[in-house]
Amino acid sequence: MLAVYQKIEGGIKNMKKSIVLIFIVCLYSISFAAHPLTTDDIETVEVGKYELEFGYDNCKAEDESRNHSCGLCLKQGITEKMDIGISLPYQIEPKSEERLGKVTLGLKFLLIKDLIAFSINNELGSKEYFINGIVSKEISPVTAHFNLGYKATGDENVKGKIIFSFAFEYPIEKIDLVGETIGEEIGFLNYLLGIRYKIIETIFVDLAYGNSFRKSDEKISFGFHIEL
Repeated sequence: MLAVYQKIEGGIKNMKKSIVLIFIVCLYSISFAAHPLTTDDIETVEVGKYELEFGYDNCKAEDESRNHSCGLCLKQGITEKMDIGISLPYQIEPKSEERLGKVTLGLKFLLIKDLIAFSINNELGSKEYFINGIVSKEISPVTAHFNLGYKATGDENVKGKIIFSFAFEYPIEKIDLVGETIGEEIGFLNYLLGIRYKIIETIFVDLAYGNSFRKSDEKISFGFHIEL
């Protein structure tokens, strides 16, 4: 455990050197999954390497004005089976006094090679946390992902939530067709469909559209991913 802690500490120190990059661009949601999906996969970042991802979301809930937000996620491989990430959100519209959100720290561990992983995310300074079980399975040519997680509120008077999701990725040369559906205990809530375009092996862009099964709650999402 001491060795793992030292590697995490070392990873955080290295990430501080790259933190300047984060404040150059807008910052988005707390998801550590491969954009535009919020359903995570079992893959971890290679040891000593980084993944930098920018995302922009344009959301329109029923009877509400559009919400524009963006942000950045930076991850680093710590061991062959673990990575660490930070995510920073930024609120564009409607304007708020505190546009820059709080940092969320995430850790992901590969438990069974090519099959099962586990992650935990926490908004720094908050008692809230999210633990998530991840299963990925390739059924050529499609790769499927299933997540089952629990979001704790940190308040003993407020009940936490069980959240589940299913996602798929279908590669066609330089394009990946992706989709997902997300739900809670009450049932399925929303869906998302999108595409990723691979510019080169380590850089891709994506575009997606999502909506709710229960009411009008559309989402348009754009992202940019680079591996360093």
